[in-house]
Amino acid sequence: MTIVSNGRVKTHEARAALSPPGVMFTSLTEQLSNIRRWNDQRHWGFRAADFHSVDLTPRAGNDPLVVDVVAIYLPDTAECNGVMRTCQELWTVAAEQQPHSWSWDWYRDSWQDIPKPVRLIDGLVHRPGIRRVTVDLSAHFIPGHHVRPSTLRGPDSAHAEVLAAAAHFPRWVRAMDGEDVPYTWLPGYEVMMRGERTPWRLPALSWSHLRHTVSLTAAFVNHSFSGWAAPVRVNDV
Repeated sequence: MTIVSNGRVKTHEARAALSPPGVMFTSLTEQLSNIRRWNDQRHWGFRAADFHSVDLTPRAGNDPLVVDVVAIYLPDTAECNGVMRTCQELWTVAAEQQPHSWSWDWYRDSWQDIPKPVRLIDGLVHRPGIRRVTVDLSAHFIPGHHVRPSTLRGPDSAHAEVLAAAAHFPRWVRAMDGEDVPYTWLPGYEVMMRGERTPWRLPALSWSHLRHTVSLTAAFVNHSFSGWAAPVRVNDV
């Protein structure tokens, strides 16, 4: 496997990234501040009214891996639809929080500036904006039990919310071990090949403790895996 350093993590931040996870999650207020900063840095185009409309009422409860996430959903541009743009932007930000990153289309990324080729599964709708979403990051995870992601997808399947969580919560990513903290599929997405639907592939987010690398791979939905969750949106409206 080729490991691509993102080249944007300062030395002291990289050292911190290799330390034990500690507290994995941050408050909604901190997350909204993150979105403001990334909005300015990456020119997402959100305005003051978009930020004022975000509901910052905590709803996650006491389950340690059910969390409130401030997620973004970007509008279409002339060059890119909103689903792919959102996926690409959130993956880029999430990767910047780690010392190394790798994705399934790394070779193409090295010479073409093209967003991640994904679409939402049937039944999901992309609505541009900024929203607080409660996500169960351990949904369908049973330690030591093999499951197929094809059997776990539905109208509450998470997509951009998982990448938003990875961007806000880099310590959560580094805690992934497939035992106490599961690796996560992005079950609300399908990976496209050559611009065509390929419903048998979906993005999968994991952490390599050996390589200190966050990876976004394209997993087969009909293969059986152990150590993985298929996150869902909880009480989504």
